[in-house]
Amino acid sequence: MSDEFLTVSELNNFIRDVLKSGFPGAVWVCGEIQGYDRGKDKKHIFFELCEKDAATQDITARIGLVIFAPVRPKIDAILKKGENAFELKDDIEVKFLCKVDFYPGHGQVRLIVESIDPVYTLGKIAQDRQRLIALLKQKGILEMNKRLEMPLVILNVGLITSYDSAAYHDFISELRNSGYAFRVYICNAVMQGKNTQSSVIKALMDLQRILEVDVIVITRGGGSIAELSCFDSEKIVTAIAQSGVPVLSAIGHEINTTVTDLAAHTFAKTPTAIARFLVERLEEFLRGIDLRQEKIMQGALGVLEEGRSRLKDRSTVLQTRTLGLITSHHQRLAGIMENLKRGPASLIKETRKSLEDKKINLNKIIYLHLQKSRTKINQYQKLAELADPQNILKRGFSVTRSHEGNLIRRVNDAKGVKGMTTQLVDGVVHSILKEV
Repeated sequence: MSDEFLTVSELNNFIRDVLKSGFPGAVWVCGEIQGYDRGKDKKHIFFELCEKDAATQDITARIGLVIFAPVRPKIDAILKKGENAFELKDDIEVKFLCKVDFYPGHGQVRLIVESIDPVYTLGKIAQDRQRLIALLKQKGILEMNKRLEMPLVILNVGLITSYDSAAYHDFISELRNSGYAFRVYICNAVMQGKNTQSSVIKALMDLQRILEVDVIVITRGGGSIAELSCFDSEKIVTAIAQSGVPVLSAIGHEINTTVTDLAAHTFAKTPTAIARFLVERLEEFLRGIDLRQEKIMQGALGVLEEGRSRLKDRSTVLQTRTLGLITSHHQRLAGIMENLKRGPASLIKETRKSLEDKKINLNKIIYLHLQKSRTKINQYQKLAELADPQNILKRGFSVTRSHEGNLIRRVNDAKGVKGMTTQLVDGVVHSILKEV
């Protein structure tokens, strides 16, 4: 074995020199931020940059980074300079300009951040968003919630937002100021970060169990593109598509539209705007009722006016016809009076002849009726004779009763009977029953 050796510090210093010679200048490194949120309030921010497998999303490589305090203002200024400013946070992919460093004291390689390319992050977010939109369009998911019929009257609203946030107060204030009796079922949810997806989906499921809810509103008070990227979620969009209640979205970004907005039944830019949409829809419904009421009133007045006109016309016609009828009756009465004066004898003669003819006809009718009645009486008499019990007994029939007077028609009627009486045509036979 060789007697030559290196101490740990010598080896680490040698590794540092090798890395410095291999990476004499800063290099651009791309990856996803992890562990930034828990250290962002410290003077120096230590975190990791990770690389993930595209299919499984498992971390395949990672390296430590540090943003020293003097560099932080420079990084923040670069991020705020662009039109779509954003802040660093976990789970977003970034492109850092880094110096490769090896710290001999800990024996660790780390990257010292010197600058950042915000265009890369925004472009990566936009690419992922467009890829997700294309996939959702292919599956037809973006249109599913839009096919649900929006209720005519929306008063019971499910609200998914961060409780006591600015978005919550803006939304509630707009509804309260309308003066209408809205009822809001608030479901507190995380609206930023990696827990947003699970929190919003759970809130959607919880609110759908409330049968009174007419619509569900998802809202927050805006933010950067990076902050709102959690709403470009396939799982949130799928949950909206599977909702049996119309979902309204107001994520709060004036420039860009999230995928959640695209999948919602209706979306607006701000919490106030989506609340105003609900108020205006209710006002439109009430205006429709007022218009219908006005049409009904106008129709009723028209019918009444038409009825009055018709009654007036009929009154005129009735008056004319009544006068004509009275005149006609006067003329007839005058004729009758004239006839009574001229021919009372002829009238009496005709009346007597008519009465005589009616008398003859009446006698004929009475005679025929009496003949029919006599025939019916004879027929009833013959039937009565046939049904006379005495005549039945004469034909050989008899009637048997128990001593108690119960009629015995069948063998079962004789069971338990000790004595019987048999009625014959010419008398009664009493007998004692020995056996049935």
